[in-house]
Amino acid sequence: MKLKKEFFEFFSDIRIDTEANALREKREILVNDIKSKMPQILKDHDINITQSDIRTIDQGSYKYNTTIKSDVVDRDVAVIVSMCTDDMGDPRKFKSYLRDSIDIPSRTVSIKEPCVRASYHDHGIENLHIDLPLYAQIGSDFYLSRGKTNSSNYSWEDADPDGLNKYLCGKINGNDQLRRIICFIKKWRDEKYANANNDHEIPPSIGLTILACKLFSPQSDNEGDADLLALQKTMKAILNEFIVSKTITGEIMSAEISCPLPVRPYTDTFKKMKNSSDSYMIKFYNSLSRAVADLTDAINVESPHDAGVYVQKVLGNDFPIPQKEASYASTRNYREHSFG
Repeated sequence: MKLKKEFFEFFSDIRIDTEANALREKREILVNDIKSKMPQILKDHDINITQSDIRTIDQGSYKYNTTIKSDVVDRDVAVIVSMCTDDMGDPRKFKSYLRDSIDIPSRTVSIKEPCVRASYHDHGIENLHIDLPLYAQIGSDFYLSRGKTNSSNYSWEDADPDGLNKYLCGKINGNDQLRRIICFIKKWRDEKYANANNDHEIPPSIGLTILACKLFSPQSDNEGDADLLALQKTMKAILNEFIVSKTITGEIMSAEISCPLPVRPYTDTFKKMKNSSDSYMIKFYNSLSRAVADLTDAINVESPHDAGVYVQKVLGNDFPIPQKEASYASTRNYREHSFG
């Protein structure tokens, strides 16, 4: 399969292989602040816990080793507090206690609907944020604190952060080709939604990751993994999950895809995207359709150069294109002879 070398080079260029020292340091300082300050803040509000009642776990792409480079590094660290039912109270207040434990001048701290966010800036420009979803653990049950500070829409949502990690790590760990395909799909998303104005118009990373795990089509040839074919087949399988309604002239009226979490609360990962605007789903479908068509053309053309041009339409200008050869057929014969 063509472009084998180019796909491996591209993967090496776009992924964050290991946690950078600066990011690791910020995470450790942040976790230390939470464990050292949050018990006293909670005690001031008649909630008694100790540092040992607080644990943190990595979530998201860093946990699954599918993080790709971007202008703003995004990191998810779940904060889990063991507590009794009577202490749960208002989830919005509970999140404010977490915010207060990390609110220092070197960070910009804000309360989002699903988490508390600590943002870091370099010369006034955000370059990193760490999202801290906050869970209450009661025995073997977990509840996610949802709701913004003054929102009337808030709740303790049934959840299973450990179960989600176990599910996705079980799918991805040890499957290098799947990990690469997930990173390529995320890179496609970042390229196509670089100018998005609303977070809800962008297909969520968790939804794309679960779909990729569910629909991944491993591909290989006598030279090893064939990532171009695996990417095309996996993205085509995701495309086929859409339910599309068209007019008699072929115009798309609606397009919809669902992907529930594999653990509690089993919510649809595309719910917010669908609820925000019908046009977001139609754009998602059309963009994915074009990507599948371009990858199909990349497979069908004979020249590696032309194949690279098609792949670049999907994955962006950083994807390396082989040099154009005057006569691909004669060059191919020369290569076959030279290795004979």
